[in-house]
Amino acid sequence: MNIKSDNSICIIGLGFVGLTLAVVMANKGFKIYGVEKNKSILNNLKKKQAHFYEPGLKENLKKIIRKKNFLLFNKIPKNKNISTYIITVGTPLNSKKKIITNFISKTAKEISNVLKNNDMIILRSTVKIGTTKKLVFPILKKTGKNFSLVYCPERSVEGSALKELLELPQIIGGIDKNSENRALRIFKKITKKTIVTSNVETAEMIKLIDNSSRDVFFAYANEIARACDSIGLNASEVISSGKLNYDRTDIAKPGLVGGPCLYKDPYIFSESIKKKGLAAEITLIARKINERQPYEIVNFIYNLQKKTKEFPNKLRISLLGLAFKGNPVTDDLRGSMAIEVFKALKRKFKSSTFYG
Repeated sequence: MNIKSDNSICIIGLGFVGLTLAVVMANKGFKIYGVEKNKSILNNLKKKQAHFYEPGLKENLKKIIRKKNFLLFNKIPKNKNISTYIITVGTPLNSKKKIITNFISKTAKEISNVLKNNDMIILRSTVKIGTTKKLVFPILKKTGKNFSLVYCPERSVEGSALKELLELPQIIGGIDKNSENRALRIFKKITKKTIVTSNVETAEMIKLIDNSSRDVFFAYANEIARACDSIGLNASEVISSGKLNYDRTDIAKPGLVGGPCLYKDPYIFSESIKKKGLAAEITLIARKINERQPYEIVNFIYNLQKKTKEFPNKLRISLLGLAFKGNPVTDDLRGSMAIEVFKALKRKFKSSTFYG
């Protein structure tokens, strides 16, 4: 089979995942065709302005656009030089905490309209297990063309993405050996280490358990904090003293847990195995523990106000920091538990004044 050089790459979806990848790949010498349907985001990018904060992103964006290594479109261009398409569109949850895959299927159909023999498609969006083979593959297969298909999950943390994309091992799961090898050649130009999984589903699972396990890790710390509060102990002292120079104990600091991955990936993992008759028991309990933190915090403040004479009836409440995390720095509000704290405060302290 004729293997293309895969130097011209089309990235569909220029959110955090797509844009940071586009910048890194363009800096590595790839010709990147970026596709974004949101007019406001696209217009800002054409002005060399990113729609979110990421260290180094603004400077690199200006450079790659100036060098014409990064071209912008509102739809997939019909360019004969493009041999690889990377899907990085969003996969949000609906009101029932089920994954929405409409953007993926729509993008796959759009790619199928321009697909040529021996093109490669890389799915990078977070998906439930089986999506690559059961949703994307059938859509592309209808074209009658030969193609490569792989799932390569995004794993970088906001605030260090441009650095981590160059350092973190890249997971690669292909539908066949040819697909694996082609993706391997691309990512070896970017990352120091690559890991090829035995099948696509393994790569999909790795992405989900990466974030779900962190959610469980933080939930346990919050459970400890709740127990310490009930007994009258200082949870911070219990945790920090218990693990000091004692490597077998690794417990996080208790607190708010959210963000664009941790608030949804546990539900996607749960949905993935539910059809097999399994329940993600620990995973879902952990998510519930973390989701109730904002309300427990507000109730604590409310009860403290009621039993403390020094507390005024009308409070002036300032919320310092609304992003889902502060280290590394980000301005991302998606899945932020600080927003839930704010909502809970407004419901509980109706006569108070709020500052954010």
